[in-house]
Amino acid sequence: MKKVAVLGCTGSIGTQTLDVIRNHKDELCVHSLVAYSNLQGLEKLNREFSPKYSGLISVDGEECLLNAVRGADVCVVATRGIVALQAVLYCLDNGIDVALANKEVLVCAGCIVMPKVGKAKLLPVDSEHCAISQCLLGKNRGDVCKLLLTASGGPFFEKDKNCFASFTAQDALKHPNWSMGSKITIDSATMFNKALEVVEASHLFGVEAQDIQIVVHRQSVVHSMVQFVDGSVLCQMASPDMRLPIQTALLHCCKPSNVQQLDFEQLMTLTFQKCDFEKFPCAKLGYEIFNYPPICATVMNASNDVCVESFLQGILPFDAFYDVIKTAVLHFADTAQNVAVTIETIKEFDGLAKQFTKQLIWERYGK
Repeated sequence: MKKVAVLGCTGSIGTQTLDVIRNHKDELCVHSLVAYSNLQGLEKLNREFSPKYSGLISVDGEECLLNAVRGADVCVVATRGIVALQAVLYCLDNGIDVALANKEVLVCAGCIVMPKVGKAKLLPVDSEHCAISQCLLGKNRGDVCKLLLTASGGPFFEKDKNCFASFTAQDALKHPNWSMGSKITIDSATMFNKALEVVEASHLFGVEAQDIQIVVHRQSVVHSMVQFVDGSVLCQMASPDMRLPIQTALLHCCKPSNVQQLDFEQLMTLTFQKCDFEKFPCAKLGYEIFNYPPICATVMNASNDVCVESFLQGILPFDAFYDVIKTAVLHFADTAQNVAVTIETIKEFDGLAKQFTKQLIWERYGK
């Protein structure tokens, strides 16, 4: 019986993780549960699963994350931001596998996280990175030509760029394919999520950003692909359901699931298009950020967090994300020279970047 710590248990990925555990009670059990601030939701889950430990980050602080992972076999990291970074490093140091559904951990700290992988596994839960890892099984990494990250394009891919300034949070939260939390749904609308995924993929698979290509695939059936030097391409296909990559990370093998099977007797059209970086400039940040000191990835991520909050509050226009984030990165680029990436510097620059971005947005759009 594999003991699972679920960090971020009341969010979208957390609740789907618990669905997977319910469906595989003979192999998986809940070891611990941590939520951010949803006490009512946490108490309900405690009654159902009777975990050995449970905690609220907003009350107990980051220490509750460390308490939660101790004694677990695998930890599902579905928290937002960098709050779980110390817990991830603890897991990898102590032989506890990490099923990572959090983009920020690798984006901000990939250079200190990846060297620790070995004693314990780092298992990607993002549908794209999970798909790539499956396509690479049994393959020689030297035979890889490029990684092809698929993108749904979000709700605005076919919209005219001249309309972008008028889009509201209500418009952006209507994702055509996926059911996700508000933050990742907005990131999908701006395609900033692809910037994060390019950085993640570079760390996870040891590939230069220039060898990672974003491909817009509106149907979200092909979850990503790998192109090899002989011209062949392998892809992973499935219905758009996050329970599948979660189950793959937890069980490491093919098991029956509640994910809807693809029906190839029905008409199915699959399309692939070039990413339009002029319409969605946030996507190109995943390539541009490698031109700056490593700690600037934390600045980029933190600045976007503030942009999402400001957009949801109706302050920041939808078409202003890139300019604000790039301004923040440029502002800290000189200061970031020769700054080593550590937990302390990540927290420091995360706070500084958020403060700077809030002030910048207020000066430009708050009056």
